[in-house]
This record gives sequence, structure tokens and C-alpha cells, in this order.
Amino acid sequence: MSNPPKVFGPALRSLRQTLGLSQLALAHRLGSTQRHVSFLETGRSRATPGFLQRLCTELRLSTAQRAALFEASDLRNPYRARGPDDAEIAQALDLIDRRVLGNWPFPAFALDRDWTVLRANSGARVMFASFGIDLAEPRPSLLTLLLSDPFRGTIRNWEDASLGLYFRLHRAAEHAPEIAAAFAAARAEGLFDHIPARITAPGEAPALVPVEIALPGGPLLRLTQCVGQLANLQDARLDGVEIEFMIPLDDPTEDWLRGLSDPSAPPYSVRNPPDCRDQSRA
Repeated sequence: MSNPPKVFGPALRSLRQTLGLSQLALAHRLGSTQRHVSFLETGRSRATPGFLQRLCTELRLSTAQRAALFEASDLRNPYRARGPDDAEIAQALDLIDRRVLGNWPFPAFALDRDWTVLRANSGARVMFASFGIDLAEPRPSLLTLLLSDPFRGTIRNWEDASLGLYFRLHRAAEHAPEIAAAFAAARAEGLFDHIPARITAPGEAPALVPVEIALPGGPLLRLTQCVGQLANLQDARLDGVEIEFMIPLDDPTEDWLRGLSDPSAPPYSVRNPPDCRDQSRA
């Protein structure tokens, strides 16, 4: 057999611990016994197709988690590893590019689980370029942009707006080692030292906190993001792909964002360009 049972044991133990389950709790979820789970984790028993079926369905595992378990077992892995240049991967990303990103009137892009930008529409390419990020380069990183000094310097309400980013990074770090490392470095630098005070600040938390970007010589942008995923993805590499849409929260921001996709529009072209110095904080 291609993989000895001792390979599956550590994979099962790692998954169980990631899900915060004891051996007994996992056994109850699967209709098994703690002894059986222990034998699987120590390599004294081999995983059967039935056990893996229950594991995947009862724990609602992601495609990436299913692929890792099958790969660690001595059973056939139906979730073959595809490389970034695989034709099916490229077709799926091209579909996102043409049918989704290309039809969104504001900046939008697709990210992998490490927040590498895989595809972007014209508005996103122009917007990223204004922050020194060229989306034509190999593996441009949204995370590098968000945590850079130049970008954070444009966020007029960083201490309020960064609360959502903090928890989003926390969730992503659980499944993405690159994000976990970058998040740990950012916390060590003190970029999120203000978060505890923001969580316990007096008063009622607003329903929505806009991101306020004060562009040099341009308008004050007030926007938020919407993050989505394609349904029915059955590939481990695509399983974590997210589509991020920029959403304007006022008319001047909408006009400016629409202008990014219009090469004939002059820079910062809006109907009523606001003065950043006169805008009050939300």
C-alpha cells in the first residue's frame, strides 16, 4: 500500500485538534468509539471508506480538508492535486474574471487563501496601481498592500476600520500559514495594539464601519467590501478562493470608482469632489 497507517493518524489528530474536538467527542459525532479513534491516530487501525465518508459528511469538511485526509490514507484520493497552471484551474479563474469581475462596475478581484490576487478587473488594477501594487506582476499580494505603511497612511479611520480586518485575518490565519506569519508579524509590530480598547469602547457599536481612504489630491473614498465564493467548488486549490467586491457608500465615491474603469475619465473625476479636510468622520 502506498501510504502506511501512521501517515493517516497524525492527519486525523491534526484535524481533530483544529476542530477543537476530543477523541471522545469525535467518536460521538461519527457514531464510533474513542478506542477506534485512538487506534486510527496511533496507526493500529486503518481508515475505511465508510469511516472517511462519515468523517467528511458529519464534520462538513472543506474540499481541502477532505483532500488532505484522503491523501494521508491508503485509499484512492478523488481530489487530485492540481497545479496553479492546470487547465481546469485556469478555466475556473477565467470564468470568474469574465462572468463576475468583468460585470462588476467597481473594483473587484479574486484571492486565494493566502490573499494572493489571482484575477482582477480594470478598476482594481488602476486602484492597486495608485498604491504601488502592479497586478500584472506574479503573485501580487493584497496582504502586503493592507499592512504597508503607505496604504495605512491613507486610511483616515484606521483604528475603527481595522477592527474588521483584524478578525478577518484571525480567521484566515487558522488555515493559511503565510497569513498566520504575516499576521503575527503585524501584531508584534503593534499594528493592532488598539483593538482591545476598540472592543470595549463605551457606546454602541455601529452596524457598519466604512473604510475611509483619503487619496492625495483626490476625494475621500467611503467604501466597504463584500466577499463571496463560487458554490460547488471541488478542488482543494480553488476551495479557498474568495471574490472581493468594492462597494461605494456615497455618490462621490461611486463616481470615482466607476471612473477607474473608464480610461477616458480624468483622475479623481467625480460630480461633486469632496475636500478630505472638510469631511467629518462616520
